[in-house]
Amino acid sequence: METKQNLVEKSSRRCSVKHTPICKFLGSDGCEKCSLYKGDVKETEKKKTGEIWEVTQSNLPWDVDNFHESETCLFCKKRPGNPKAVYGTVELAHPEPPYEKGMIFGLGKPQREEVGSLIPFPVAMCKDCKKRYDLVENLKFYSAFVGFLLGVLIVLLISKWEVIQYSPEYIPLVIVLFFMAVVYAIGGKVAEKLIKKYSDEMYFRLFQIPEMAEMEEMGWFVYREEKEKTRMIISKKKPREHFRYFSLDPRQPGDE
Repeated sequence: METKQNLVEKSSRRCSVKHTPICKFLGSDGCEKCSLYKGDVKETEKKKTGEIWEVTQSNLPWDVDNFHESETCLFCKKRPGNPKAVYGTVELAHPEPPYEKGMIFGLGKPQREEVGSLIPFPVAMCKDCKKRYDLVENLKFYSAFVGFLLGVLIVLLISKWEVIQYSPEYIPLVIVLFFMAVVYAIGGKVAEKLIKKYSDEMYFRLFQIPEMAEMEEMGWFVYREEKEKTRMIISKKKPREHFRYFSLDPRQPGDE
């Protein structure tokens, strides 16, 4: 966490958004790691990005950073949860600021998009919740792999059958794909049962977390939400080391 005694150095002397809210968000780890500084970004684009971020920031509750700074897991149903071990990062969307584009290839009458803001949203998670989530998340993948192996095995076992030898060349592939689909579907059903089983201990969907109620009231939603659980990336690190929606950096535009 940033303090007045430990501020990240901002090396740029010419950036037009230096020490503004968007600078403190995207450049929280310094200018060298800021997407507005590294790329060939025009000043007008920097200004527009800053304006968009101010709208996005205005739609966030003042204590939003508690979700990743919490020392306890927020996916645990018990309160307080287990000690934090990792972060579950979700893509959150908000309809503001308004964004419009053409219906086809940017042409036609502009239509307002559902998403105006899209942000990474890291939430504190414990090792037990990570273990449960990983099991459910990876089950379908493992099922498809097992289905592939089973399909190949079946093809090898029946390859000498006369009906197979005189069948079109694509039949073995069809058999493999069939077994992959069947076992994948079975894996999906098992995953659903596991979610129900573990739902007594943890939240699998972000907005089931009681503390997320205010975010939902303010219009935030999960981008591309799944039916049974929220898709997330689990990592030991946040998007940036000094990541914060509301920076503690007191410096203002014009300061060195």
